Amino acid sequence: MLPQRVAQLAQAEAGELELARKGTADVTTNVSHLWADISARGSMSLSDAQLTQDLALAKSAQKSADDALGHVQLAQSYIAQADGLPFQLHSAAFVATDRPALDHLDKALLASEKLIHAAVLQLALAQQVTADAQKIPTTLDPALKAHAWADAARASSALAEDLKPQQVSAAFADALLDPLWANWIDAMLAIATSAQQYSLAAAANQTQSAQQSAKNLAAARQQFAASFAAAQNGAAAWQAKTIQPLLDTVTRETTAGS
Repeated sequence: MLPQRVAQLAQAEAGELELARKGTADVTTNVSHLWADISARGSMSLSDAQLTQDLALAKSAQKSADDALGHVQLAQSYIAQADGLPFQLHSAAFVATDRPALDHLDKALLASEKLIHAAVLQLALAQQVTADAQKIPTTLDPALKAHAWADAARASSALAEDLKPQQVSAAFADALLDPLWANWIDAMLAIATSAQQYSLAAAANQTQSAQQSAKNLAAARQQFAASFAAAQNGAAAWQAKTIQPLLDTVTRETTAGS
């Protein structure tokens, strides 16, 4: 009975190992493609269509990584069962060969899941922030230009309220977001705050206060443009420092487990 049981476990483990290897390889490919898109100039630089496409890819990769990790864990359980069978003089051959491979696949998938989770957080945030950025030229600026102070005050207030939780999200360590993009969000909030102060002062005919707020608004717009350029220009350095080491781990461990 003992050899038969070992053979059954070996066969079951081999099947799970094959699925784990294929799943891990697919996840590695998707993670590489995903971060090639994000890292080129930063997630906030992607178009609406690209954000939607990449977010769908990230969510699909998350499911694939979970499935592959399930196969790894099941294969490891078969190895543990085989290793724990009584009355064996030596461990089954597949235990010694496959256990290290599964450990490598496990490490690859854990690193992949960290990158996938970061991508989901970044891309979802980017969708919100870029949508808010569009409200400046399409809603806020026309109201300011028309001296529709009540409309401008409402638009700037709504924009500020949208951006405050996004400031918090940008600081989440799990998102692996370059702090330079947080600076851009801060600058956008400064536009909203200055525009609101300007609108309220102008509506109340508080000339001196309105003039100062107008200067603050102009400075905030300059910072908004400068911080966006700085974040785009810093994308390569951030990728090399923060993202590439994780991608290297994924590739190295996937190869070692194959």
